[in-house]
Amino acid sequence: MEIDKHKDQSRGKIQKKAKTISARLGEVLLQGLTSQVPLKDIPDPPATAFDDPQYHKEISDDWVILSALHCSINNTDIVIVAYDNGILLKAKQHGLCFFRMPDSFLIADEPSDEEKEIKQLKQQLAKYENRRPIPAVEFENQTQLLTIQKPQFIDVKKQLEEYETEIRCSHPYQSLKERSDEDFAFAMNQLLQITHSTPAQKQEYNKALDYYFKKKLSLKEYQLESQLMEQRFVKLPFWLSNVGTSSLGNTMIILSFPPEVALYNQKSKVTVRCEDPKEPILKTNWTPLNSNLMGIAGCTHKKDVDVVIWDVRKKLGQNEFTFQLNNLLHTTRHLLEGKDELYIDITQCGNFTIRWRVIDSELIKPVLGELHVVINDPISDSPNETETKQIDPK
Repeated sequence: MEIDKHKDQSRGKIQKKAKTISARLGEVLLQGLTSQVPLKDIPDPPATAFDDPQYHKEISDDWVILSALHCSINNTDIVIVAYDNGILLKAKQHGLCFFRMPDSFLIADEPSDEEKEIKQLKQQLAKYENRRPIPAVEFENQTQLLTIQKPQFIDVKKQLEEYETEIRCSHPYQSLKERSDEDFAFAMNQLLQITHSTPAQKQEYNKALDYYFKKKLSLKEYQLESQLMEQRFVKLPFWLSNVGTSSLGNTMIILSFPPEVALYNQKSKVTVRCEDPKEPILKTNWTPLNSNLMGIAGCTHKKDVDVVIWDVRKKLGQNEFTFQLNNLLHTTRHLLEGKDELYIDITQCGNFTIRWRVIDSELIKPVLGELHVVINDPISDSPNETETKQIDPK
């Protein structure tokens, strides 16, 4: 009776299970098929059994208990198996053996219409949440970590000394001592009337060499200092990525640097104009044969060279920078370009962290994160000392 009720009136898993059990019982009890567990059909209790006021025909548990008590099987061989405490308690009261069915045999309750609706709404909400942009600020390597390896910085003082030695060796001073007629080369020059220089001309040439060395060394020093500064100053490129499943809207990105980190841009560079002198020419007494040639050789003009160099004093007066972007598609990234690119002097700062914040019209609240910059020392057993003095552009 209980199985037929669930077979006809229940829904879902319970109805399906009741139909399966009812069909199997029909095969065994009606068609005579065998089963692993022997089944026996026990008749309903007599009508007089319900005369006792503690039993009710409307209660299925009472039918089971009375059927067991009035069947031909000894009560000691009967075991009432159930999950509900009510029928198990009645079995115990009538001296019948009983066994509580384990939870693993229970059929999960069919969710109510309200529960089904809630589940459906949760699925729709999850689908909506998955269709959202996920912005992140990162470095060019697509991570939040930028590792900068310091190079072997050039030694300005050493290279300047080597350069001075080179140009002085290639442009020696002229001796002011008058040459003797016994000097074979001098005698031949005199004989053939080939050009030669007087002591006054040599003195003038030596003075010109001093000026030449001074200007050449000054130019070389600025050039070396410019090379050193290019090694020291490193650009920080930032990218905005969208790893979500929908596009961003109107986006504002804010980068906040620690106050102790000095920042620079291209306006922090200065241009120094240096004189690049021509090599001085030793004047001579010449014959009419070579006067035209020497006249051409003597036509020299100095020229100026512009050297661009970083000025460490021209720091930016802010540590927070804002970028704006529109409609960044999902699974794409875009270089953040402001008014100027940002640089740091890797000899003047250590490791630091940059905080970023992304505010977007498609997001309920801002997205926060951090970028980390790590600066490592040069890889060398005996690194050169870094020449860090700043030449005054004045």
